[in-house]
Amino acid sequence: LGSIHAPLPEARFCPTGGITPASAPEYLALPNVGCVGGSWVAPTKALASGDWTEISAYARGASRLCRS
Repeated sequence: LGSIHAPLPEARFCPTGGITPASAPEYLALPNVGCVGGSWVAPTKALASGDWTEISAYARGASRLCRS
């Protein structure tokens, strides 16, 4: 995505697929990335069991990525 920025500076992207809490900051630092998507925010087991405490913790962590 970084190499696409020079020829298409107006284009903005929302990468998904393979994004993790560890890799998200690298993507978010790119000038043409406005957000990222990741299933880690709502793990399947937590959703199935209704574990909103766990999901909320992941969501807070994802929110902090935008502020770092």
